[in-house]
Amino acid sequence: MNSTIEPLNDGIGTQININKESVQAKPNARQATPDERTFWRKVKGSAKKLGEEIAVTGIKSWLAMTDSQTSVRHKAILGGALAYFVLPTDMVPDVLAGVGFTDDMAAMTLAANSVGTAITDQHEQAARDKWHSLHEPSIKAE
Repeated sequence: MNSTIEPLNDGIGTQININKESVQAKPNARQATPDERTFWRKVKGSAKKLGEEIAVTGIKSWLAMTDSQTSVRHKAILGGALAYFVLPTDMVPDVLAGVGFTDDMAAMTLAANSVGTAITDQHEQAARDKWHSLHEPSIKAE
């Protein structure tokens, strides 16, 4: 069996390379979960504040939630945590220095741990690759 790596658009103009057999995008699927653009804006806008582990947990949760191989039950668990993450209001406001993302981290970690193997090694690697791409220094024209 030969794996095919294909780009997955992240909704804000960059692409994530991921194993085609493990993740298949559903371009017209509508769910009661955060939309792709909102999720990626929140991750990109909060990347420095989140820290690598929280951001990677969120990204791999997103990738698992959008994976056609993930069960509906697991998608619902992940979607709930991700919706909480992108909500502008939550129990601990994200603007509070040092503690703003603790509730988001708890929700995403609990969800990720609850779904077990639904988050695959491919999701993990793609999430880490995306995290690192968010931190690549941009080249400015002089």
